[in-house]
Amino acid sequence: MSVMKHKCVDDHEGPWTVEEVLALPEHPARARYELVDGVLMMSPAPSFAHQIASSALNRQIRGAIAAAGAPFLVVEASNVIGESRLFIPDIMVVDRSAVLRDTVAVPLEAVLLLAEIVSPHNRAADRILKPALYAQAKVPAYWRIELEPEPAVLVHELSGDAYREVQRVTGKQSVEVGGAFPVDLDVAALLDDLED
Repeated sequence: MSVMKHKCVDDHEGPWTVEEVLALPEHPARARYELVDGVLMMSPAPSFAHQIASSALNRQIRGAIAAAGAPFLVVEASNVIGESRLFIPDIMVVDRSAVLRDTVAVPLEAVLLLAEIVSPHNRAADRILKPALYAQAKVPAYWRIELEPEPAVLVHELSGDAYREVQRVTGKQSVEVGGAFPVDLDVAALLDDLED
């Protein structure tokens, strides 16, 4: 993540608000605008491997939600907000009742799981910054997906004020999503659509 520099934001003075960030025009390079305590952050558009893994993980979680009849939705790259924070996690599992047809952002309190796929340019944010901030917001579960050297899903659960790793999945394994429903992960299949 880097501090945002773009024509539409250069003249801004003082700390940013969630409302101001949500009102920004779409970035031409599909970059993601996020906000942490008044500081605007930008991440470049993800790689193809990142997006393919995200879509595959979304399908696996979506199937598990349907099979369990759980009252949740799984979405990719959508807005989640706190008082002075706005994140765009790669995957989010959210309480179905928090999402209406015109919803632009959901509150962190409605989120069961946030997942980040580690990108070369976002390693520190995905491994250190975001989990710490998600834990502060009391999001019950955080998954970190590593694509290199081989795909792995590191499953974290909230323990007090921080996450603790409870599972490392590299093959096929059942995982509880925040204690609400199980998903049969097939981590090796996350990049099946790509040729070696």
